[in-house]
Amino acid sequence: MKAIKRKILIVSGKGGVGKSTMSSQLAMGIAHFGSKVGVLDVDICGPSLPKLFNCEDYQIVSQEWGWIPAISNGVSVMSVAFMLPNRDSPVIWRGPRKTNIIIRFLKDTYWGKLDYLLIDTPPGTSDEHLSTISSLKNVKVDGAVIVTTPQELALDTIRREITFCQKMNVTILGIVENMSGYVCPCCDEISDIFSTGGAEELANEFDIPFLGKVPLDPSVVQLCDTGKTIWETENQYSDSIKNIIDNIEIEINKIQ
Repeated sequence: MKAIKRKILIVSGKGGVGKSTMSSQLAMGIAHFGSKVGVLDVDICGPSLPKLFNCEDYQIVSQEWGWIPAISNGVSVMSVAFMLPNRDSPVIWRGPRKTNIIIRFLKDTYWGKLDYLLIDTPPGTSDEHLSTISSLKNVKVDGAVIVTTPQELALDTIRREITFCQKMNVTILGIVENMSGYVCPCCDEISDIFSTGGAEELANEFDIPFLGKVPLDPSVVQLCDTGKTIWETENQYSDSIKNIIDNIEIEINKIQ
């Protein structure tokens, strides 16, 4: 862990807000701009990063210096999905076993020297969050990025996520409003299919940085389903992700 410069939690108050997709696209974007990055999937019961990185068939290789992560789109990827017999196998584990595997992922994975490690957590405030923060206590988490969608229901759960981070002494780097508008595949015009601006208002209420908005783009959905990168061509989605990466860097530099 000490060979990793920056360790960032990606969190959300509820499921379905695109947190894992955001984790994958942030990681690919960071790699695209020249930094060394890894992503750890600690959503033990619902691992989705292998699908998003198109490395579902990878099996963990154990060598003398540790577990070797998969490499996809320039990103090192580690997930419990790599340990399952097949893609349809469920993970039916109690809390202590989930805690143990997270500790092993953090301590036994051979990441090498990284500029960033993004840790994709499950929704809410569960065992996985406590285990991750506790395991990283000695090397310090640089902060958390909170992902939400514009609807009031999603924003309501984010309040609890903010309180959790504050109680655990985890710096909140900022809030991302995902699915903020729909990009028309014909004219590229953005239409608000949900309400908009709620995440920014919430950030102002709690005096937390607002990192940016990301639209819902059908072409990006297709790329994510096949584990491909969005960075081959410039579009509104990639511009939004780049803006968020830049803002995360600004916030990290403020606290160092």
